[in-house]
Amino acid sequence: MGHHKLAAMLLLVMMMASTSGCMGLIAARESVESLRDPAYDSLNNNKITVSHQFTSLTNYTTEYVHRSTFMVNEQTTEIDIYFKVRFEWSESPLFPDVFFDNETHYVRATLTDSEGRVQWEQDVSEDASPLEEQLQPNPSFAYGEWVLEVRARGGGQGTIGSLQDQFLLIVTVTNTCVQYPLMDDCF
Repeated sequence: MGHHKLAAMLLLVMMMASTSGCMGLIAARESVESLRDPAYDSLNNNKITVSHQFTSLTNYTTEYVHRSTFMVNEQTTEIDIYFKVRFEWSESPLFPDVFFDNETHYVRATLTDSEGRVQWEQDVSEDASPLEEQLQPNPSFAYGEWVLEVRARGGGQGTIGSLQDQFLLIVTVTNTCVQYPLMDDCF
């Protein structure tokens, strides 16, 4: 490593001595740039996480609403969705399913593209084991702002065995980018 620095410095001194003014700066910059490692393609993941736990029986009377947006462009290569729901009250032997319908407790999630088309949706009122889905460009995604909307209702309590309805939704947007050495940001 020491020989490379010495050689670079000697080359730089010789070039600066042989040229002057702006032309000398250009030659010096080019010689230093040639020593840097080349840029490479990298992946940049942006995650949108929506997680909620219902902690009170009064939650059955109020709807939880969440709305997120994210940008999709020509560098977006895939969108991954992870979705898990647990309705503990509906599984309890104390409360038969007759009290819990799709209006009493539910999780309704929708992912809409920038052109208003629904790309993914779920409407569940029972436990949903981890569902994983991957959206691929076909041939490309609709560029612009996408909307993730979640509406949910459930209940819970923390005194007797801590029964709490809950859900987790993670949307991971993967973009390709160019990573330059010695720079933290990916372009």
